[in-house]
Amino acid sequence: MNLNAIHSVYLLGIGGIGMSALARYFKAKGVRVSGYDKTPSQLTDELEAEGIPVYFEDDIASVSEADLFIYTPAIPAAHPAFQFVGENGGKWFKRSEVLQWITEQTTTVAVAGTHGKTTTTAILAHLLHQSRGNVAAFVGGVMTNYQTNLISCENPTLTVVEADEYDRSFLRLTPEVAVITSLDPDHLDIYGTFEAMKDDYRTFASRAKTLIVHESVSNEFNHPNKRVYGFGDDTDYRIADITVVDGRFVFSLNANSNLSLQLAGKHNVENASAALAVCDVLGVEAHSALKSFKGVRRRFERVFETEDKVVVDDYAHHPKEIEAAVNAAKTLYSGKKVAVVFQPHLFTRTRDLEDDFVASLSLADEVILLPIYPAREEPIEGVTSANLLNKLPLKTKQLVEKSHLVNAVLSLTAEIVLMLGAGDIDRLVQPLVNELKRTANVE
Repeated sequence: MNLNAIHSVYLLGIGGIGMSALARYFKAKGVRVSGYDKTPSQLTDELEAEGIPVYFEDDIASVSEADLFIYTPAIPAAHPAFQFVGENGGKWFKRSEVLQWITEQTTTVAVAGTHGKTTTTAILAHLLHQSRGNVAAFVGGVMTNYQTNLISCENPTLTVVEADEYDRSFLRLTPEVAVITSLDPDHLDIYGTFEAMKDDYRTFASRAKTLIVHESVSNEFNHPNKRVYGFGDDTDYRIADITVVDGRFVFSLNANSNLSLQLAGKHNVENASAALAVCDVLGVEAHSALKSFKGVRRRFERVFETEDKVVVDDYAHHPKEIEAAVNAAKTLYSGKKVAVVFQPHLFTRTRDLEDDFVASLSLADEVILLPIYPAREEPIEGVTSANLLNKLPLKTKQLVEKSHLVNAVLSLTAEIVLMLGAGDIDRLVQPLVNELKRTANVE
């Protein structure tokens, strides 16, 4: 499709993190943009403030005339907009298809992985934007430096994209450089088995001229131009000397020492190292730009901090991500108790990874669980947060409804509170922060 011939775009599911970046991309090109989402959110509020109309009525009245109709698979197939557009001569395209068309116009770097891809993409986008310019970037989170999930310019020569394995979307990309940060079982509702998921990751990797991969999964990929990063002596990009200095993680990567990162956790040092490896492959000197990267919304985002209490908002929804968040908190706030408030996301994920969830949640000192956030799924009999809670070998553990969450968190003794999940738990963070500010008498 000739994107330059597009004058109007309608997005079904515009409030999603990937869809909102597309909305902003077309808006920046002077295209008329509108869309639908199920419920208002911080992202839809921001889109509306940027001049993009968003509708929340679940009917055809909100569907605008457009040259291009884009949808996300997160919207149920029964939504009346699908049939309405088809009956009126229109055609729907997936978000991944449109992203494919955009990336085909420039050299592309694609970042994939079960965990770490959003932060790695964001760091890479920042490094390249600061060090070379002429970069467009589609990030699966809002970058704190830019307060958006999109970096755009008029005529980019390089595009950085977060490559999503859900619905096999990443197989539409043909990147110059591909990054794979991690590989753990997830989205088994799509893939069926972990081996089938790994097969598609291998296909994704084979489409790239250069593959940059974490040492933990390097052996899964037989690529003619593979570069490995990690802590091992035989890696191409070797991480060493990690220390915490004034709340920052300082480390070395090959010959570059005293690299400074505002983000907490060993896993984020790895993410930064992957981004720096891409810059090296592209021939871009970007080490000095790393220290100015401020992070990504809901990626170990410290939203409240006093001497007595810290609240961290994080998107972690997989056992490995929960483990990384807890370990980061324990490293950064050594000697303090850590509580996890977790909203499980998807019945299938909770069922398939139940034992792993129990193991990762058990690393915390105290745990509060919310009911499972269903997203696109119907409930599965016997799969509940109560089952998860009963298996936790912790003395302090609770299952609460969202309406009682603030009081439940206030009852905790832990100094560090991690608010974790990919559902709507983020909408409960500000009410908690407001109450903590009130009780602590701070602004």
